[in-house]
Amino acid sequence: MSHLAHVGDVLAMHARMYPNKVGARDLEREMTFRVWHNRACRLANALLGIGLSKSDRVCILAYNCVEWMEIYTATAIAGLIAVPINFRLSGKEFQYIVENCDAKAFIVQDELLEAVESVRTELPVPAQNFIVFGKRSTPGYRGYEDLIAKAQDSRPNINVRGDDPWTLMYTSGTTGKPKGAVRNHQGGAMLSLVTEVELGLSTRDAALQ
Repeated sequence: MSHLAHVGDVLAMHARMYPNKVGARDLEREMTFRVWHNRACRLANALLGIGLSKSDRVCILAYNCVEWMEIYTATAIAGLIAVPINFRLSGKEFQYIVENCDAKAFIVQDELLEAVESVRTELPVPAQNFIVFGKRSTPGYRGYEDLIAKAQDSRPNINVRGDDPWTLMYTSGTTGKPKGAVRNHQGGAMLSLVTEVELGLSTRDAALQ
């Protein structure tokens, strides 16, 4: 195999082949592959529209929810690097991660705003690049849904290669400061391929992430 598509390409293919099939769900919501792809493209354009460029880091603090699926695919499409933050960390603990990765944007679920607010003035993220999603709007934060609604749904013209970094996964830091492990698109595609073959997954199956 000479080329391994990144997750954004795979999502686009599924949106064409299975537009009305459920592509992602959490305990409360679900979305089809078509809706998922549309929202991921809009989010990718929105993040680029607030001043982010290829390889910029985007920190995410949230519980398990469908927004993770949108964010992971949007960052892949835009060539950005997703930096997941463990929701069990305190503000001071994840402050180090935000500083270490030089994050240019921060997406947070509204239920976890208190932790962000406790250290926000000390985080190196531009003030206008804090984004919140959930059931309530918050002054001083861009609204996640507002950004998606106002952005174009076309694919941004960003050249993303297999060896480009996609995620920056920080270790627990039990023996010192957390360390960022870089995962690129090719590695992510290979892991998915091997998992599919090993478990015998098909288009009829669902998987817990």
